[in-house]
Amino acid sequence: MSKTEFESFIFSKCFWLNSERIECIRSEILPTVYDRVGGDAPIQKLSSSFYERVYNDPSLKTIFASSTKQEAVENQADFLTQLFGGPRRYAERKGKYTRLVSRHGAYQINERHAEQWLAHMRVSIEDVPEFANDDELSCALNDYFTYTAFWIVFGLTNGIVNRGQPTGGTTVDPGRNW
Repeated sequence: MSKTEFESFIFSKCFWLNSERIECIRSEILPTVYDRVGGDAPIQKLSSSFYERVYNDPSLKTIFASSTKQEAVENQADFLTQLFGGPRRYAERKGKYTRLVSRHGAYQINERHAEQWLAHMRVSIEDVPEFANDDELSCALNDYFTYTAFWIVFGLTNGIVNRGQPTGGTTVDPGRNW
């Protein structure tokens, strides 16, 4: 699967995104999101708000049944903290690479799940003033999460999964790349 085919799929689902916008989100938001929102607390609030919704949503709850809500919050908060330029707690617990597609490989995630996931994330962003009151940041996060949700769906539906990769838990990844 080429990068062009992958991006064509993603951008067909997210018509307002393009390669340049994603690169800008990845590299040009300074100060880091972590610093911009004031550190851990807003990211923790975002993850807590999000998983409160997910665990009350029958269409998504089964996807997360293998972990407790607290484990899911911790995993996401650590991942987002690292992604947003904060401490690398996720890598310390899970290994060097995030491998989002592989980590979700055991679950039957489809476009409907991605859309529902995104609906909960958008409301959760609005729940946290540090994100909601910063229009540029909230727009960038919505774009990033949209891109990533459909990237995971694309990877799962097109077989881009390393079946030897742990899908979650506390197993440390030795550094393989999907």
